[in-house]
Amino acid sequence: MEYVQESTKRFPLVSGSKQVTPDSSGAKTKALEFLRLHQDPSGWFPYKESGQPSMEATAWAALALRENVSVSKAAAIFIAKNQNKDGGWSTEPESGRSDWNSGPAVLCLRLLASQHKEIANSTTVKNAINRGLARLLDSRVEFYQPIARLLLLVSQGPKALAYGRGWPWDPDCYHWVEPTVYNLLALKFPGMPHNGLYERIVSFANQFLLEHSCKDGGWNHGNNITLGQYLPPYRLTTAEALLALQDRSDTAAVKSAINYLKSLSHEDSSSLSLALSALALGAYQQPTTQEISFLIKRQRADGSFTASIVATALAALALEADLDGNHHILKFREGSQ
Repeated sequence: MEYVQESTKRFPLVSGSKQVTPDSSGAKTKALEFLRLHQDPSGWFPYKESGQPSMEATAWAALALRENVSVSKAAAIFIAKNQNKDGGWSTEPESGRSDWNSGPAVLCLRLLASQHKEIANSTTVKNAINRGLARLLDSRVEFYQPIARLLLLVSQGPKALAYGRGWPWDPDCYHWVEPTVYNLLALKFPGMPHNGLYERIVSFANQFLLEHSCKDGGWNHGNNITLGQYLPPYRLTTAEALLALQDRSDTAAVKSAINYLKSLSHEDSSSLSLALSALALGAYQQPTTQEISFLIKRQRADGSFTASIVATALAALALEADLDGNHHILKFREGSQ
């Protein structure tokens, strides 16, 4: 068993939904079979069928298929060997600068290593994880230049620099909800690194998300207010943020977001938003029957849910969590590291 930690706190495992949606097992099996057929022999998965290697798709598909040792090992080695010199990952191998895909890549490597000793003992994977974690520290956005930060420190004291900070999509933009979520997940699962610096980084990122929650609950893509106008929340970004903020479940922003997400349960939206909604609600011990029912109805004959490998992988993870909450891969767990 494991604890997901922030500072010295521990967060207990909550049980999954007791009502399993009919046909979840069959739908999950079909989805995993579809994913398995689309892994390249060198370990990667495409974003869409017959596409090029995708770091995001490889990370999520490998996690959906994590019970398969050979699939997991091939994917982990591929991700580790295609790490950029700065410790991050780009959307495709050798396709440019490191970007937000670094979060899913680190998350995948850490979770696969926690599942399989063979992967955990790989020097290639261990080095990639260490460099990837360091990259997450270096890639955050600062609104203020060094001189401005110094002036704030002198004029207002240390508290002036304790503002929420997240991560950008790429180095040339400000912080956003989704890249912040995926980097937070990479740091929190399977457990926080034993380092005070990581704990402070997580605290600032949590703060960023909480400070940018929308007036009526949930999250937009970035700001919650622009030019004096309140922005609306979205189902997808709200579900993502809730997964990353399980350690802050006592906050008003999280409670409000859960209610907002539950209010959408009757809506049949995209496969991706349904899958993430089910994962988020399940993590907070909320019913997911309606989301899973909509999701199953969207499954194609070949086992996929859309043309996106990412959406099918996340759908498979949602179905797995519906079958057994203790197998919810993105739920904080009780135990010791």
